[in-house]
Amino acid sequence: MLCQTRHSAEPISLATDQLLFVLALHKRKPYLPIWGELFHALREIAKLGQQFQENILIYRMQSTGTLWYRYRENQFLADLPNPSITISLTQEQLIDALITGSFAPDANH
Repeated sequence: MLCQTRHSAEPISLATDQLLFVLALHKRKPYLPIWGELFHALREIAKLGQQFQENILIYRMQSTGTLWYRYRENQFLADLPNPSITISLTQEQLIDALITGSFAPDANH
């Protein structure tokens, strides 16, 4: 359904690594304010998606599913294959969900 080309892999990898770092920090120290860092990381991912005009795989989620940025719709997408649910989110909705622990990255990341 969604794909990502390799010509833009390095800057996208840096942006997603920053996002994963902030989420890991929040897991260890939930009292720290991270809304701004999440906003910045997701904004960078969105800017890269728009620049390269491609959908970006942000990370694989715990258990099953993937988190994407879809450049045409300018939205984030939580793709849960079992039971085939797709949730479209704005940047602010995704940040709120991540802070509450929804759509957590896979531990093997």
